[in-house]
Formats: sequence, structure tokens, C-alpha cells
Amino acid sequence: MFSRIVKYIVLLLVLVAIGIWFAENPGHVSIEWQGLIVDVPIILALIATLIIIGVCALIYRAWLFMRRSPKAFGSYRKEQRTHKGYDALTKGMVAVAAGDTQEARKHARKADSLLEDPSLTMLLSAQAAQLEGDDKAATRFFDEMSQTKGMEFLGLRGLLNQAISRGDNEEALKLAKQMYRLKPKTEWLSRNLFELQLEKAQWAEAENTLAGLIKNKQVDGDKGIRQKAVLMVERAKQAEAENQMEAAIKLLGQALKLDSTLIPAAQELARLLAKTNKTRKAINVIEEMWMRNPHPALYDLYQDLQGEPDALKRVRLAEKLAGKYRQHVESRVIIARAALEAQLWGEARDELETLLIEAPSARVYALMAELVETENGDLSGAREWLRKATEAPSNPAWVCDSCGDVSARWTAVCPKCQGFDTQKWQTPPQASVAQIEHQTEANKPVIV
Repeated sequence: MFSRIVKYIVLLLVLVAIGIWFAENPGHVSIEWQGLIVDVPIILALIATLIIIGVCALIYRAWLFMRRSPKAFGSYRKEQRTHKGYDALTKGMVAVAAGDTQEARKHARKADSLLEDPSLTMLLSAQAAQLEGDDKAATRFFDEMSQTKGMEFLGLRGLLNQAISRGDNEEALKLAKQMYRLKPKTEWLSRNLFELQLEKAQWAEAENTLAGLIKNKQVDGDKGIRQKAVLMVERAKQAEAENQMEAAIKLLGQALKLDSTLIPAAQELARLLAKTNKTRKAINVIEEMWMRNPHPALYDLYQDLQGEPDALKRVRLAEKLAGKYRQHVESRVIIARAALEAQLWGEARDELETLLIEAPSARVYALMAELVETENGDLSGAREWLRKATEAPSNPAWVCDSCGDVSARWTAVCPKCQGFDTQKWQTPPQASVAQIEHQTEANKPVIV
């Protein structure tokens, strides 16, 4: 503010100084034209000159205004149309959110007629068509968007949602792959793509997608490593089906390096090693896994690999394996089973009595029933133990954490809810004796 006042004062002083100078130094300006001579004081000549310049400037400005008026008016009209177009676009979006089909359609048409850029109105038009149930029109709009620069991802997403809603997972997977190439760091897309690849048993592709999720920290590191190991087990099964035994064995070995407690990986690796005449290595795999995570299916496979027909020697084998983790429930169970087969009643009873105290379950009561019946021929006593088995905690099984489905065999994807890596070896909430017996039989591996 102060600087402006100073400028005005300085300008006034300059004008005053000029006026004084002209007053002290008077003069005339003579103009001769066509015999006419005009003499005027110099100060008047300067004022006249300034007036002429001002008039010329006004005329020039008026000419520019007239020249630019059509363009300016056109720009104004265009701006008004754009404003009305955006207003219609906004109201259309609100109508879509509110589920008002007629309003959405009306504003979509209005926006399309007012806005010159169709990419701004295609989404509204597509959503309005979806709201109206016109899937063909919606597909047409989304398809146009997928081929419009800058709108490809949005168009593909609309097509993806439509494919999923009509259950066309083949098309959904194809679209998800296209979208993933455009934006590989989009979390919801990566997860959808991963699920679709799992459904189609594309294990290698799913592993690549999982690697992206881990890299972008969109999945917990430990969980991601576990899931990668699970995928490798499925890839190994696929490789075995294609008679690529060495590749399958390598994949299972890598899976165990990622997760040393993954029972299915150890079970499959031991089976394939035995199948390729590497029985000693197969036995080592089972023994190493037993030290970390004992499982009855591993014991069954262990005995099958030994091929020992003598019941007493089978007891010694059971004790050898159980010695890797002697206090575990499964170690006591396998000794009791082997002792019963060899009719070593005392050894079987010792293990079962300990189990009845530490970890009672339906299978323990069933083994007690077998012991009572085979040792003493006590059928009434055996029936009593079987009755207790029906009331006891269920036998361990593969139980889905998501839906609670109980399965005798492990699978990477739950057969009921399609959850990935959700099966855990644990005691299910309820199970009948028939289920228990079925699971026991189904868990026995077969070497071919």
C-alpha cells in the first residue's frame, strides 16, 4: 500500500515538473498543409496528439471486438454446453447410485448430446444400460471403452464384472489377464485373477500372480510363502500326470524348503521317490517329517515302503518312527496299532491308557474295543468301548477353516467353498464312527 502511494506521488511530481518546464519555456508548433498555416502552442499540440492517439486506440479496440465476437460467442456457447453436459453427467451418476433407471437413461442421453468427448459418457451409458437390464447395450459400451485410449482398464473391468455375474469364468479369466497386464499392482484385480487361476487349475500362472501379491506386500509374507509351497505341490501332481517325474520331485523338494511342515508335500515326495526306486530317500523324507509334524498317512506309507510282513518287526518299525517324536499323540497311536496287529497286548494297553488320559478320541476308544475283544474275547466290553467312541471327540481330519467341511484327503482348494489352503489337520466339531472309519481307510496311500 505504501509503495503505491509513493508511486503516485512520484508520477504527480514528474507531471508538475513537465508543466513547469513548458511554462518557463513556451513555444509554438506550426503546421502548413494546402496553403493553410496553423500555429498552436506546444502544450496544446501535445494534448491534441494524446487525444488523437486515444481515439485511434478506441477505434482499434472496437474493431478487435467486432472481429472476435463470433468466436467469443461460440466459445461461450461451447462452455455453456460443457457445463450443462457435466451437470447431466453428475445427475446421471446420482440416478445410477439411486437405482433410478429412467433418470439415468435420460441424463445419459443428454450428457452424450452435450459433451463432445464420448469417453466421459460411455461409463454412464453402460451403467444405465446395466440398471435397465440391457446387458447387450452395456456390453457394447464397455467394449467401446476397452478400445478407447485411457479408458481400456475401465471398459475391461465392466466386461469382467459382466462375465463373473453370468458365470462365464473362462471369459472372466481372459479379461482379468488383460487387465493385469495394464495394472499389475491393483490388489483386488490380482486377488480375483489368482482365484480364477486356481479354479482353472492353472497352478504355475497362479504362482506368478502370488509372487506379485507378495512383492507388492498385498499378502502376508509367511502366508504367501506357505501358499507358494502349496501351489508347488499341485504343480508336482500336474507334472506327474504328464510323466515328468524328475520335475515333480524337484517341485516337492522346493515346497518342503519353503514349508518344512507341509505334510502333503512330504507324503507326495516320499511316494514319488518310491515310485522311482529311491525307497531309502523316501523313508528318510517320512522320518524327517515325523520329527516336525507326525501324521497317520505318513505311517501307513512308511510301513508300505518297508514291505515287512512280520507283525513283530512292524512293531519295531513303528517304534523307530515314533522315536522321532515320541511324546506326540500320533506316535503313541501308531505303536498301539502295530502292537495290536502283533498281539502285544501289554504294549498296546500302555499306549492306549496314556492316550485315554492325554488325548482321548474316537479312534482311541475304537482301539481299546479291539484290544478288549481280541485279547479276552470280551464282546460286551468291546461294545461299551465303541459306545464311548460315539461320544468321544472326533478323529482328526482335514477340516476347512472357512466352511468347516471335513475331508479324508487333503486338497489345495476346498471342494465345498473353493477356499485356497484352508484345510488344516485337526479335530472336527462332530463326526460319526462311520466317518472316522472311512477317513482312516481313505488316508492310506497307494503306491503305483
